[in-house]
Amino acid sequence: MEEINQVIEAALEESNIPYAAFAVTNSKETLLSGSVGYEDLEKTKPLETNAVFRIASMTKALTTTAFMMLAKEKELDLHSPAENYIDDLKSLKVASLKNSEIIYSEPETKVTLHQLLTHTSGFGYDFHHETLSHLLLDEKIAGLLDKEGKFLEAPLVEQPGKYWHYGIGLGWIGRIIETLSEQSLNDFMTEKLFKPLEMNNTSFDISIIGEDRLPKIYSIEESGSLIDISELMSSPQIDKFAYGGGGVFSCPEDYAKFLRMFLTGGKVNGENLLSSETVKQMTTNQIGELSVPFQPTFSPSIIAPNEWFPGIEKKWGYSFMINSEDVPNRRSKGSCAWSGIMNTFFWFDQEKDIGGTIMMQIAPCYHEKPKQVLKRFEEAIYKSF
Repeated sequence: MEEINQVIEAALEESNIPYAAFAVTNSKETLLSGSVGYEDLEKTKPLETNAVFRIASMTKALTTTAFMMLAKEKELDLHSPAENYIDDLKSLKVASLKNSEIIYSEPETKVTLHQLLTHTSGFGYDFHHETLSHLLLDEKIAGLLDKEGKFLEAPLVEQPGKYWHYGIGLGWIGRIIETLSEQSLNDFMTEKLFKPLEMNNTSFDISIIGEDRLPKIYSIEESGSLIDISELMSSPQIDKFAYGGGGVFSCPEDYAKFLRMFLTGGKVNGENLLSSETVKQMTTNQIGELSVPFQPTFSPSIIAPNEWFPGIEKKWGYSFMINSEDVPNRRSKGSCAWSGIMNTFFWFDQEKDIGGTIMMQIAPCYHEKPKQVLKRFEEAIYKSF
C-alpha cells in the first residue's frame, strides 16, 4: 500500500495535479484503496477519505449493466429498433456540415438498441464532432450541462451502424430503462445494481450522498498552472433528468465492487447478479470490423485529442473499450476499460484477475498529465500484484 501511495504521490507532484483517490480489486476482495494529495492548491486540506467524485462517462458501464439486466428480464431483442421502446426516436435526422451549412437527411436504417449500447448509432458529442460543435455554437442544440437533458434532442451525425463514434446513445438507453421499468433511472439502478453491490456512496442524486463530499475541480491552463472551475460545474438536478451517459456520483471503493462483479463472472456474494452469458456479451467485441479510433477535439478546454494505446487496435463491448493486444507492463489483451471527462479511469483484466480505478477531478479530459498518473498507477499495480 505504501509503495503504491508513493508512486501516486510522485506522479501527482510531477504532473502538478492536486489529488487522486484509487482502489484495486481482484475477484475475491478489494486489495487496497486510498486517497493522495490535497484538495486546495495551498496544500492545507488533504483530500477527504470519504470524497465522492463526478464519474461522468464511467456512468455508461453502470447504465449498460442495468439495461442488460432489464433486457434479459423482458427478453428484449438487442438488434430491434430502439424506437419500438421510445417514441422520441421515431423522427431522427442525420445532420452533416457542408460549406458551413447544416444539411439534414433521413437515416438509411433504424437505430437499434445494440447501436445505442456500442456507439455505432450515429449519435455524437459536440466536443468530438464538427457538425455538432457547429450546431452548438449556433444554439441549435443544447450543451451537455443542460439540466433537462435537451442535448439528447441532437441529430445523428453518421448513418446508423456505419462508424464507431462516441456519443449520447447511453442517455437514450437510460430513457428506455425508465419507460420499460416505470421507475426513475436512479431508483431502478439503485434497486437493481447499487444496493446488491453495496455501492452505498453511488447515486445520480448528490443530495443523498452529500454535496459537501465533492472535491474541487481544477483546469490545467496552457501555462501548466491550475484554476478552480468548480462553480462552472454545478450538480445536475435529477428530479428533472438523470443522464445515463454521465450523471452518476461515486467513489473508488464503490466502483471497485462493480469491477469485481466482472472478475467473478457476474457473481456477488456467491449469487449471480449477472449471468455468465451476459458478462461474456459485455466483455467481448460487439462492433465487428469497426474499431475505436483517434478522437479529435472541437473544445480543447474540455477535452484533448486522444487515442488510447496507439498502434493497438481497440474494440468495444457493451460499454467497455477492449484492447486487442497486451499493453506492455499494464493490462492484458482483452481487458475492459473506460473513463470519465473529469479524468476518472477504470480497467479490469480478467486474464490477470485484477481491476483498478483512479479518480481525479481535472480538465481537460485526456490531458497528458492525468494520463501519466493513470499509467504510473497501473504499472505499479501490475508490478505489485
